[in-house]
Amino acid sequence: MVNYIMNNIDKLFNDIKSSSLYSEYSKIGDILKKDENISNLMNEINKLQSEALCLEYENNPKYKEINKIIEEKVNVLNNNEVYQEYLKEISKFNKEINDRENLG
Repeated sequence: MVNYIMNNIDKLFNDIKSSSLYSEYSKIGDILKKDENISNLMNEINKLQSEALCLEYENNPKYKEINKIIEEKVNVLNNNEVYQEYLKEISKFNKEINDRENLG
């Protein structure tokens, strides 16, 4: 019974990896690999957002300063061609997932 389950799990993983959806998902990650600065900037923004959220929760007005920094970094990110390509692919990927969910 355990072998049967393991074989089915292996088959499921192989089916997923060979699917067009997984292939598209992998391409999205490859886009970010083109420019390491994008990944670093995204991580930096996430950390700053967490920090700002904690400060705001504590009623510390310093969160406003951090929000300004976040806004500047988001503008830099949004003006990056590779990041725009990433957003376009993410959008297509999400649409395909939604379309598949609506079929089911």
